[in-house]
Amino acid sequence: MYNWGSMKNKLGINTRRLLLSYIGLLTLAAFFYGGGNYIEKQTPYYNFFTNFISDLGRTTSHSGEDNTISIVLFSIGMLTQIFASFYYLYNAAEFFSKDKPKISIIAKISAACGSISLLGVVFTPADVPSLYSLHIFFANSVFNCALLTLGIYAYLFYSKGLKNVTYALFICSFIVFGYIVFLEVGPAPWKSIDSLTMHATYQKVAVLSLVGTIWIMSKGTDLLNNKV
Repeated sequence: MYNWGSMKNKLGINTRRLLLSYIGLLTLAAFFYGGGNYIEKQTPYYNFFTNFISDLGRTTSHSGEDNTISIVLFSIGMLTQIFASFYYLYNAAEFFSKDKPKISIIAKISAACGSISLLGVVFTPADVPSLYSLHIFFANSVFNCALLTLGIYAYLFYSKGLKNVTYALFICSFIVFGYIVFLEVGPAPWKSIDSLTMHATYQKVAVLSLVGTIWIMSKGTDLLNNKV
């Protein structure tokens, strides 16, 4: 039975534990990655600046090595992150539902759409030709949904007077918006090592800013919970 009174007391700490698990699992996945990237196929390790996060979820690494351990850890990590994001962003809307019921519902819908997009990334490995276009669609949809969700929560937290959380949301929104624009107008990542570096690095900056912002938001809802 759903018990909001009990859940809200643990929402923040549970979310932060899940986010730490996600970071830990992807770090392990990077350690076991078979090597290579879109330009330099024989690089013997995962490179933060030239490998995409989704490279960890390839069935075979760019170097041609078996990537089983990495893809398993990546999949578990991504599923953890999907659950963490949906669990927090969906339930956090309840803190604002009394004063902003309609906007809170939109926040829940946006969180659900973003989570579905993340799930799509997990189940469409980038090295499977028949799934590549879907992989790109889902990957781009993640950031589009994230931008909407960030904007909604910036307004909701501002309405509660939590300016520091609002500032974090605006900064993250700016980073994500910049990444979306870069995907549209920037050079293709496979054109050169420089363009690949820009794409792979910016992707991680955007993802880490999203994870960090949810962490900050979870601290914000902890404060709201203490006011109740």
